[in-house]
Amino acid sequence: MILTVTMNPSIDTAYPLAGPLKVDDVNRVEPIKTAGGKGLNVSRVLGQLGDDVLTTGLLGGRMGDFIADRLDECGVAHDFARIAGESRVCIAVLHEGNQTEFLEAGPEVSGDELAGFGEKFRGLAGRADVVTMSGSLPRGVDAGYYAELAGVAAGAGAKVLLDTSGASLDAALAAKAKPYLVKPNLTELGGLLGREFSPERLDEVRDAVASDERFAGVEWVVVSMGAAGSAAFHQGRAWRVRAPRIECVNATGSGDSTIAGFAHGIAAGADPAEVLRLGNTCGALNAMDPATGHLPMDRWDDVYSAVEVSEL
Repeated sequence: MILTVTMNPSIDTAYPLAGPLKVDDVNRVEPIKTAGGKGLNVSRVLGQLGDDVLTTGLLGGRMGDFIADRLDECGVAHDFARIAGESRVCIAVLHEGNQTEFLEAGPEVSGDELAGFGEKFRGLAGRADVVTMSGSLPRGVDAGYYAELAGVAAGAGAKVLLDTSGASLDAALAAKAKPYLVKPNLTELGGLLGREFSPERLDEVRDAVASDERFAGVEWVVVSMGAAGSAAFHQGRAWRVRAPRIECVNATGSGDSTIAGFAHGIAAGADPAEVLRLGNTCGALNAMDPATGHLPMDRWDDVYSAVEVSEL
């Protein structure tokens, strides 16, 4: 079983405008509401790939009920811990090719509520082969909490795929029990290591990752590089991945879809090149579909065969 964790889910509401955004005036819209959160995107894609997947995290109030109902409608199995605060709403206004976003911080989580979730997670992680953790942490939760969860999951024998950045990534890399996979982008890696990197000098990226003790014990370090593809480092080997040129419809959720592909491959025991091919196929397909966290599976063979994976 693959367990996905979303600590700060949301109701993602899109407001598509037929014309320009009218500031200080009325804009009439037909809203599109979905259960949002990076881990939920991972779950939806894993469901399309046929995996046994369960999603968990924190839900609160009427907004939390709405998220749970939406997950039921699309067939995503879930087991959330309930909290007193209302789950957040995130709004995206789509206008003239632009996307203006209004993102709520989310509810404050008490120590007792977090302890309750911790007990639930311990039980669920004991049933999982792979655990993915994605996205932001809600207010009241220390940046080191993902590291704590990763230790619990690793202790239960699960492989942890962590998709986060900043202080949460720093804490996870400093912990005794390391994630199985981390996925910073090139800028985030540069910030972590205090230097700038270029896709044209991947030898410098490889050497920097290999020489930094924080990455010791991390089986997979995957560095996304936007249009330049990605670089991956695993057990002393390095790969460059190039995705095919596609017509991008909606890139939101492509990183989450990539994590889903990695989780799918790792859970199945795929070889490294296949893990990378699966992840990048899922990321590219998500960008070709207007729905977030959804793959146009009729295009799978075309994209999968066009992903280039070469060892450095």
